[in-house]
Amino acid sequence: MDVNELAAKLQKIHLLRRIFVQKSQPDIELYFGQLPILEYVRQNDGCTQIEIAEKLCVTPASISTSTKRLQKAGFLTKTTDPDNLRCNRLSITEKGIDRCEKNRKMVNGLYNHMFDGIPQNELELLDKILSKILKNLSPTSDGQSLRPIDIAALIIEVRKNEEKLKKQMISEMQG
Repeated sequence: MDVNELAAKLQKIHLLRRIFVQKSQPDIELYFGQLPILEYVRQNDGCTQIEIAEKLCVTPASISTSTKRLQKAGFLTKTTDPDNLRCNRLSITEKGIDRCEKNRKMVNGLYNHMFDGIPQNELELLDKILSKILKNLSPTSDGQSLRPIDIAALIIEVRKNEEKLKKQMISEMQG
């Protein structure tokens, strides 16, 4: 089996999962990446944007944009921490809780569908294989000690490199 074909299948699975989530809830009023934010705030009432960014491996700026949209849509509230006026704490609203519950049911249905007909021993083998892939890709080489903040830093580094490459390509095309 060609490793390029396997990698392409993993990418297709990710894309199809994302499309399924978006199509299954057309009335969702949210962007794809905002659902994990709601889930996190629901489980960690009073958390900060930085805590969310670290946990979800995204930049604080993207969390800031998303939480503003979630507030505007009525899913989150933001209050100033009385002990630190520069710190805002996030809480989920009843509307946000309702959205989380609907989303959780839909995602559970998707995952049950994804793995339907696959015997337990094959699921265990898939788990071992994916763990090895994570280990191979992990800069710490054990695959387990890679913290969310480490992943976020890697994502930021990759995006910076992509931007540099784009600028270089544009410069070469113009020159």
